[in-house]
Amino acid sequence: MNVQEILEALSSSDSDIVLETSIITLVLEPGRQALRANASLRGDINSASMTGKDFRSYSYHLLKGDLMVRRWDNAPHWPRVKTFPHHLHLSDEASVVESAEAFIDDVLNAITEIINSGKID
Repeated sequence: MNVQEILEALSSSDSDIVLETSIITLVLEPGRQALRANASLRGDINSASMTGKDFRSYSYHLLKGDLMVRRWDNAPHWPRVKTFPHHLHLSDEASVVESAEAFIDDVLNAITEIINSGKID
């Protein structure tokens, strides 16, 4: 996955949950890509932020106000999780569950399910 694919997914008409995307940091250099962006979302959730450095490391944060709803990342700090280093935080730092490697389409689909269910915790 690269920066262009992520930006296309965020602006795609298939993703009716993304209202607006703000790019905070964008690096496109030979051998190096990095993106930090915020997306305003429909529903009760007001933002999601994405970070990636060469897209070997990633973090997708889903926020309601200042409270974390979900965070998908692959920071290597939960070695006991079977899907290490990939994992999902559920509403707080300590609630960690297994997660496959997360790509933007996976995250957008999960966020759509959360919004449509109305069960935002």
